[in-house]
Amino acid sequence: MKTAAELLALQTREEIHRVAKLCAPCLDYLGLLTFHRDTTSTEELKRWQDLVWTPRILPAIDKAHTACKIGSRELIDIDRQLDIAGPLAKTHRAAGRLLATNFTAPASEPALLKYLEAVKRDESPGHFAVVFAARASVFHISIPMTRAALLFLEMRAAPIESLWAILEECLASSKTSTASLRAA
Repeated sequence: MKTAAELLALQTREEIHRVAKLCAPCLDYLGLLTFHRDTTSTEELKRWQDLVWTPRILPAIDKAHTACKIGSRELIDIDRQLDIAGPLAKTHRAAGRLLATNFTAPASEPALLKYLEAVKRDESPGHFAVVFAARASVFHISIPMTRAALLFLEMRAAPIESLWAILEECLASSKTSTASLRAA
C-alpha cells in the first residue's frame, strides 16, 4: 500500500509527463535540447544548471508564458533575446522549430498563431523554451508545472531511477519548486 506522499509523488510525475506530451506532441522526435552531458555527473548537471537553465531558460519560460496573453511581438522579442550560444542554440532552435512548424494553436489564440508564423518565416529564432512555454500558457498550465515539464524534457535521457531526483534537485536549487512539485 502506497503512502499519501508516494501517491502525491506519482500523481505529480504523471502530470509532468502529461504536460510534456501536451505541449510537445513531437516528444518522440525531439533530440537533445540544451543538456548534452552525462546526466549521472552531478558536476556537469550543476554547471549546466548554473550557466544555462537558471540564468537563461527559466526567465524565458516565465516571460513567454506571460507574454502569450499579451501579444506576438512580445513573444518574438523574448525569443530573440534568449541568449543560448553555439551547438546548444542549434539543437534548442531545431526542436522549437519542429514544434512550431508541425503544431498550431487554437484560433482563439492570435498571439501564439502570429508568433508561430514568425518562426515559420524565420523572423524569430523559435527557441524550444519559448514555443513550449507559450503553448503551455494557452493550455492554462501553471508556470511551475511548465518549468517542471520542460526540465523533464531536458533530462529525459537520464536513467529512469535518477530522473525524478534530478528534476527535484534542479527545481529546488533554482528556487522554482512549489510544494506540489517537491513531491516529484
